[in-house]
Amino acid sequence: RDRIVDRVRALLAKADSTDHEPERQAFLAKAQQLITRHHIEQLELTESDSTMGEQRIPITGWGNATRGVVNLYASVASRNRCTAARTGERNATLIIIVGSDTDRELTVTLVDHLLPQLRHDLLRDKPRSRMSYAVGWSIEVADRLTAASKAEAAASMALVPTNEAARDALHATYRITRARSAEVRFDEYGSGRRAGQNADIGHSKLDQA
Repeated sequence: RDRIVDRVRALLAKADSTDHEPERQAFLAKAQQLITRHHIEQLELTESDSTMGEQRIPITGWGNATRGVVNLYASVASRNRCTAARTGERNATLIIIVGSDTDRELTVTLVDHLLPQLRHDLLRDKPRSRMSYAVGWSIEVADRLTAASKAEAAASMALVPTNEAARDALHATYRITRARSAEVRFDEYGSGRRAGQNADIGHSKLDQA
């Protein structure tokens, strides 16, 4: 286990030291795979890295598809031991991600990998309801990410990482309310889910790293 933890530290160090973005993302993706597979706690990597912090990311240029983007951040954050909340209105949406430095970086890296695919599918399929399509796409990708995490944990007889610490930190800082549900159009929602089945959720990069 010590060798595995040392490998994760080395991958994270390489990610920090390179200016080549594709290489950096590959190092982070491989580190994420090992953290999930072997249930490595942040405390094992560095004492300071277990400290919860937050990152604010503005969501612009998505229009009616914003709700799907918000869902995507929340799903990926949860998978990486973070939690996410939304503030602001549709045209001024801000995502707040809470978690350790490493987990937040892993979350943002994966979302940055997924968002261009969502935009590509929206432009290709031109759904009448971009919101319904984007929500369906994000939920399909979230289900696939959850299944992948459970499969990786089962293969190594590990526990699936949780985001309880991050969620507690978020609720200790902010007053959280449940978002209002939105009415989705069934056809566009289904089209989004079908498109999400073909999204690259990072495994090709994990295998190549």
